[in-house]
Amino acid sequence: MASPKRELLSVELELWHPDCWTNEVMDETDAGVLGHGSVLDGRRAYERCTVYGDSPEHVAEAVGTAEESTRIGDVQTVQSTPAESVVPESAIGTFAQDVFIEYEFSEGIGPAFASRGFVLDGASQMENGREVWPFLVQMNRSSLGRRIEEIRNEYDANITIRQVTSADRERSTSSFEDRLSELTPRQRQAYELARRRGYYEWPRETSVQELADDLGVSKTTFLEHLRSAENHLLDPPESRDRSGDGSGG
Repeated sequence: MASPKRELLSVELELWHPDCWTNEVMDETDAGVLGHGSVLDGRRAYERCTVYGDSPEHVAEAVGTAEESTRIGDVQTVQSTPAESVVPESAIGTFAQDVFIEYEFSEGIGPAFASRGFVLDGASQMENGREVWPFLVQMNRSSLGRRIEEIRNEYDANITIRQVTSADRERSTSSFEDRLSELTPRQRQAYELARRRGYYEWPRETSVQELADDLGVSKTTFLEHLRSAENHLLDPPESRDRSGDGSGG
């Protein structure tokens, strides 16, 4: 049997995970944080981030919260000009300060992605209690799903797949909405119910058992429909067809 074909994929994830310093900053100050990617040196991780807010005092308060976090070993401000400090479009007109941070790799989720072949494509944005991470990965979609599931379990993270497309626009597979329409009625019902009822929010607003009860099925059956839906959204039939027909050679 031919192995599934590796692709260069553009992936956008929305996530939440506990024990994160950016959550402390967002919860305590309502400031936002951009992450520009981390590097690992043994058990230590290093990252440049942009903290942004409504005023210089707001930004200083947020940086102070980061400095006081027990999850960060060191925080140093980076003297950069406004043109060098990238702020998201949603934050135009706000103030920003770049910082260089050092922490144990287990204290941040960025290294979990980097160590599994996820390359940050731009900047991650942490704002209003949620994080959005854009990545480039070179792997097949089945591997992508497995690695995301590993991170979910390892970090007790809620991860919602917002978009997966081929990075080669000329060979782009069907859109996320197209793949959503290809789900079976039960798969789509399970997936949309989970999103509508806040299953992917943090804290979770419902449980798998409650969702299963709503549909009148067992917890195991509901999870089967939900995981099948998520796998199909990651690995559409077109991708599988191109990877081989299973006859080998």
